[in-house]
Amino acid sequence: MDNSKKINLEKFTDYMKNIPIPEDKPLISTDLRNNIENLTNEEIPNISIIIENLELSWLSSNDDRLGVTTFDDDYNELYRKKRLNLPFGSIKIGIHPVLADDEKLFNHTLVHEILHASGMLEHSEKHHKLTNKIAPAPSLSESIVLRYLQAIMISTTNVLSWECENCNFIWTRNTFIKPNNCPKCSTSLR
Repeated sequence: MDNSKKINLEKFTDYMKNIPIPEDKPLISTDLRNNIENLTNEEIPNISIIIENLELSWLSSNDDRLGVTTFDDDYNELYRKKRLNLPFGSIKIGIHPVLADDEKLFNHTLVHEILHASGMLEHSEKHHKLTNKIAPAPSLSESIVLRYLQAIMISTTNVLSWECENCNFIWTRNTFIKPNNCPKCSTSLR
């Protein structure tokens, strides 16, 4: 494997562990709630009731997930209740505290988990499209968490700059994937 893609996962997960847990519980903003209800009403008619009964909390800083949905029932019982259109009972959503100051990634993650809570248990194309329709995934420029995680990923590899063998131009690495061409002389780098 190319050295430019070897990641030191320990450094990567250490970032998540040092995030303080906010005192206030995570909340679904009125705008986000309205967006969820308006854009899922046909597919999930009981979404308002589901949202009303959700228990939101912050995950431990040691958790390596951005969000998680938990149910009181086991997997088989959930599918039975889904098939019979019965309520799922108590549903808890945990959000990683790293998202507390990143509104777009927080909303995207929360919608992702709310759709799981509504019965979309699998990571299907439908789940993905609906999540992005309600709260689109932020770009790197819109998310401080994604930019920081990208910087950590790049800094944990052995390659911190790229060099063109043709013109000897060296530039600081700011992407995870090696560019196709030199920005100075346009020579192929592959």
